[in-house]
Amino acid sequence: MNKIQKISTHLKNDLIFFPVLLILITLAFILFSPKTSSLLFSFKRQTILSEFINKTKNNGINPQEYWKFREFYSPGYFNFSKDGINNPLLKQTKEKVGVKYNDKNIDLTFLVFSSPRTSSLDMLTNQTYLDEIIEEKQLQKTQIIFINKNTLIYKADAETIRVAFLLNNNEMKKANGFFDYKDKDKNITEGKNWFNITSIKTD
Repeated sequence: MNKIQKISTHLKNDLIFFPVLLILITLAFILFSPKTSSLLFSFKRQTILSEFINKTKNNGINPQEYWKFREFYSPGYFNFSKDGINNPLLKQTKEKVGVKYNDKNIDLTFLVFSSPRTSSLDMLTNQTYLDEIIEEKQLQKTQIIFINKNTLIYKADAETIRVAFLLNNNEMKKANGFFDYKDKDKNITEGKNWFNITSIKTD
């Protein structure tokens, strides 16, 4: 084989190798990136949801696990306001979430999360017990997936799971980085508890 033939063979091998490598890298990114894979594969979403529920059943609500679940199950976007969200978006999200709560016990609704399969509201309250805020009194036992003094997870219908929890300020700091807890926003967050309601569409 002369030099020209060797160069030609080498170029042909490169033309095959690099596209194949690019395809493999792309597939690996899709399969192993949690946000990307959950958009494409229902089984991945089901795994993420099951892991979150099982961890909550075993150890109670973990703020970091919840935050990770919300972002990975159905990636979306956040709307944050230190002054409180009070606009059509809030009304629309409350309807999507579907969890009835007493507005008089809410001091501030500071965060809205929206995605194709998940909607949630994050609020601050002076209340220390979840049942002082939640108005869901008529749940059947068969609907309840998990319940304790500060967490409620239940099946609203065949395609919807709802989550509500109430955690103290120190727990909120572990996951929520939107506030400056030590300085600028201390007067907003100090002494308040974190109340969250989330609606999840299952496949």
